[in-house]
Amino acid sequence: MTMELNILGTASQLPTTNRNHGGYLLRWQGENILLDPGEGIQRQCVIGGLSVPAIRTICISHFHGDHCLGLPGIIQRLSLAKVTEPVSIIYPREGEDFLKRLLTCSDYHQTLSLHLLPISREGMVYQAGKLRIEAIKLKHRIPAYGFRIVQPGGFRFDKEKLIAAGIKGKSVGILKEKGELQTEKGIITRESVSKTIPDRVFTYVADTAPGNHVKPLMDHADLLLCETTFMENERDLAEAYDHLTTGTAAKAALDNQVAFLIATHFSERYRNTRVIEKELREVFPRSYAAEDLTRFSLVLKTKTLNVETLRKKNG
Repeated sequence: MTMELNILGTASQLPTTNRNHGGYLLRWQGENILLDPGEGIQRQCVIGGLSVPAIRTICISHFHGDHCLGLPGIIQRLSLAKVTEPVSIIYPREGEDFLKRLLTCSDYHQTLSLHLLPISREGMVYQAGKLRIEAIKLKHRIPAYGFRIVQPGGFRFDKEKLIAAGIKGKSVGILKEKGELQTEKGIITRESVSKTIPDRVFTYVADTAPGNHVKPLMDHADLLLCETTFMENERDLAEAYDHLTTGTAAKAALDNQVAFLIATHFSERYRNTRVIEKELREVFPRSYAAEDLTRFSLVLKTKTLNVETLRKKNG
């Protein structure tokens, strides 16, 4: 089983010749979830060989332009493709007026069924197929939320333990349903003859000041996508504008036992992501500074992270 994160853009407020405005496509458990589509994200999908019509869920952390100006193009492309399934948009309720303007900013033939899901309070939970999307409040200059996307865990029966306990046939189903079973050897609990499967977690932390509020988002995440606007020598700027630095992002990943950190949302002042990555790894070695049109594929069973450049189409 693989969790696939496609990086469409990594710029913050200003795009550069090498960086598009931010935007991220998570493909996991058959779902295509678009996070914070900045300006030009539709074209980035085309260049990277990614299907816009496959998108069924869009998460917007907040309504600063670099996180939402690509939404009109995505919605119009979905309409043009005559997508028949509803498309969900999860967004801060306080940005309702901005969302309406984005959805009606130009004339087009609207055929798409939109399921608008405003976040009215912290901890609200949404469903995308088998995945659970949790919205956790961030600390930014306007209302903003991070997203914790979870594949719920469970249990798997251990065949050898079932045999040793003398449980077979219909008794296995009864034990699974009721949680315990009376046998000749006594009461057997489901936990005693099974292996626990942990939750699998992808976390997106958008623009935020550092603090303990990120803990419920980051806690034991398998893959963390995190804004890292500034390097450590610009900590004063980060504090003034409610952003993270390489140091604060990496320390948060370390403290919250994250498996892998993918940094993004870089200030235009940084031309070389290698120096950003170096500073991140001084604190948290399993860090990567994302680049546009890059795919991070996490094999969950082995906790192996593969990195590749997205296919670029001609024409």
